Amino acid sequence: MDYFPYPGSILSKTPTCAKDIENRIKAAHCAYGRLSHRDFNNHAISIPTKFMVFRAVVLSTLLCACETWTLSRRDIKHLESFQQRKLRQLLNTPWEMRLSNNEILKRARLPSVEATILQHHLRWAGHVVRMDPSRLSGIMLYGELNEGTRPHGIPKLWYKDQLKCSLKQAGINLQSWKQLANHRVTWRRKIRDGAESFETARKQQDEDRRKRRHEKLNQPRPLPSIPCDHCQRLFHHRLGLQSHIRHRHQPQMAKP
Repeated sequence: MDYFPYPGSILSKTPTCAKDIENRIKAAHCAYGRLSHRDFNNHAISIPTKFMVFRAVVLSTLLCACETWTLSRRDIKHLESFQQRKLRQLLNTPWEMRLSNNEILKRARLPSVEATILQHHLRWAGHVVRMDPSRLSGIMLYGELNEGTRPHGIPKLWYKDQLKCSLKQAGINLQSWKQLANHRVTWRRKIRDGAESFETARKQQDEDRRKRRHEKLNQPRPLPSIPCDHCQRLFHHRLGLQSHIRHRHQPQMAKP
């Protein structure tokens, strides 16, 4: 058996969270469906109230145990896709309106999934630092394998790699974060400020990327300049020319 369910998560033999994330998305779909008729599709309930219910029930189901995940960029995109799809249903915004993901989050007054997971990661790391080192969580965080080798190629991310990435994204020093985590109030304030700065930088990067994409689309396209030797048709790229010659001018093989 490649995987088996454990209370609140899915454990598999591969060191990834893909199956667990798939299970969380299915559970969040079910939670959203159970509340659709009574809350989300009820016109007597205001939109802010619907968002509060969505955050308390659906997002909590989606991100259950996310503080222990080691995520890839593909996993984050799957989670963000689910959140955006449900928020657009609540706001009743079809794709013809051309609203960006940042605009949807602004109207819903919700942070992105990536910023929420970042905050949960750092909060859980602070709990582990303040625990007794003899407990299982501390042993798993600080322990290292004595035997075994990694296979060739790009290695799978460890939880420590994910934690270091979260600390860098939040602007927290990698050398002194444990001293900060020992003070609960200071650590919570540092996490909140780091998550807000990360969310602001992420939105700015998305807006800059969107602006560059629109500028590229608005630029006049150059005229095709690569001619075909057989029919004098012009092409923009040599790849299109090769495809044209293969399908139009090369003799087709006779069927047996």
